[in-house]
Amino acid sequence: MKEKRVFQNPVSFVDGKRYTNPDPFVLRWCGKYYCYATDELGVKVSISENLVEWEYLGYAIKEEGYRNYWAPSVIYMNGVFYMYYSNIPADETDCHKECLKLAVSDNPIKDFKWKKTFFDKFSIDSHSVFWNDKQYMFYSVNDWVGTDEKIAGTCIIVDEMKTPYEFAGNPKAVVLPSIEKEIYETNRFGDGRDWYTIEGAAPVIRGDRFWVLYSANAYVNVDYYIGTALAKSRQELLEMEWKKCPNDYTWAPLLKKNEWIEGTGHNTVTKAPNLVEDWIVYHARNAKEELNPEIEQREMYLDYLYFNGDNLFSLGPLSQEQEAPALPKVSIQELTVTTRNLLAKDLLYYQMEFWISADKKHTGSRYSILLNYVDERNYLELQIHSGKKEISMIRHSENITSVVMKKHMEHEYNSEVPHRIEVKRIFEQYEIVVDYMKPIYFEESVISQKGQVGIISYFTEVIVHSFALTEAAILEKKNLIYLGKLYNTSKMKLEKNGITAQESIILELKEGGKEYLEWFEFTISGQNNEIEIFNGVHKEKLCERKEHTFSMYHIVRNGREIFIIDGEERNITSNQVFLKMRFYGLTINGYQYIKYES
Repeated sequence: MKEKRVFQNPVSFVDGKRYTNPDPFVLRWCGKYYCYATDELGVKVSISENLVEWEYLGYAIKEEGYRNYWAPSVIYMNGVFYMYYSNIPADETDCHKECLKLAVSDNPIKDFKWKKTFFDKFSIDSHSVFWNDKQYMFYSVNDWVGTDEKIAGTCIIVDEMKTPYEFAGNPKAVVLPSIEKEIYETNRFGDGRDWYTIEGAAPVIRGDRFWVLYSANAYVNVDYYIGTALAKSRQELLEMEWKKCPNDYTWAPLLKKNEWIEGTGHNTVTKAPNLVEDWIVYHARNAKEELNPEIEQREMYLDYLYFNGDNLFSLGPLSQEQEAPALPKVSIQELTVTTRNLLAKDLLYYQMEFWISADKKHTGSRYSILLNYVDERNYLELQIHSGKKEISMIRHSENITSVVMKKHMEHEYNSEVPHRIEVKRIFEQYEIVVDYMKPIYFEESVISQKGQVGIISYFTEVIVHSFALTEAAILEKKNLIYLGKLYNTSKMKLEKNGITAQESIILELKEGGKEYLEWFEFTISGQNNEIEIFNGVHKEKLCERKEHTFSMYHIVRNGREIFIIDGEERNITSNQVFLKMRFYGLTINGYQYIKYES
């Protein structure tokens, strides 16, 4: 994978040309990124390995007799790509005839064919999410509040999908108009009603928080922006209640225009190649160039997405050079496995992703992901059996083999096509996700030492289309007990809400590495709270007297050391790496550590 240490918005293309990418939707598949975008003639598609260098591939779909292809989104399931989009007949002049449609293909870049038109009403800006083994669709309509007297306009709703082809038909409102800055056009119909626009839903999930990002107003207007709404996660997605951040009546954009960039809107959020960082991908335009509504000017931009309690924030939109999305520690493409391959070693915590397919034989296929291989007598494997449609966790301890977990795959599973298997290990704790299935959680205390990861084939030819691994640990709730494995600590106590101390929490990183990220989320336990940092020579106070939940990022990368406290950046210019920290009057209720590979 080609490494880019820095990049500059808008993203570049390998042929040196500029390409417009309105309403960019980014799909990660087999280790590569596919961007689908709005266009007059069809749905545009581009491909990238690192998110910042792209290759334009043309149109993924062009229907005879149609134009105005809006806001595509694509999901992949069991060998099939499902594209949700809208368009209008070529001779139609009313854009309110845009209706949500479905096209499918077995190729991410071409040959998408129309299969279904879902509605005969204005319906746009789809975005699928899978939650507890169910598919849901966020999308925007005009008829939910379109006839209201005081606040009429476009809004975001959500519905369950029975299958990728069928809505359940019981939608609920997600984000409704309520802020003056959301007005697309005043007195739009001459009857006194101002028209508000809320569209472009993009879900972001972390811990027990579920955000929906949205775009408001109009691309050509000065107040066009990306906002956020937050819900507390629940077992059933349709029971969640989203509220705008910080409330339904305060304008607090995540991204808005500045002196250099305008038209910031309609985004997706995707993981960096290292599988951990979150990046917001959106369209915008160069504010220094004259705006011409008759010419498409929206290009693809991306910026780092930060978490700060109930709020998301970004330092963007950025026009200056910035650090590129991070690469994984290990990255492999197109590996054929017929026996056993070990792919990375010396691991106690990691996040890794396989995209795997197996050859077709009348005997079926069977292979295993090695989650922790210590030696020939001691290892832990996650086995997939196509015939039995089973996922099994198998422990080999001093040559004694035992099946410690078995799960039947309820969904259709064609082993001949690529499937995504994601594993997060934090010492003894494992989280496993196969495709869109509900996560499997597993604790292993018998084989818990440092080991290797890899893959075993059992009489089956297996293709690893891509493999990526990053040393990273995300701790929350009871897993915060592992903080002591990463730090030398003062005396602390793990309680229900997080880690506390009677006086102060002192942490000294045991093994920082050359480049890394630390993230802490704090709640307030004392009015006189503060954060101090040390490096043996210098001591600095970073903040004090905070009154709400907030986060701290400490990033050592590319020869720079940065602290971001409650959304405000603090540069440390003395080239001193601060490995020791003191937290007073604060409770740690979330933590993340990432090793960057240079």
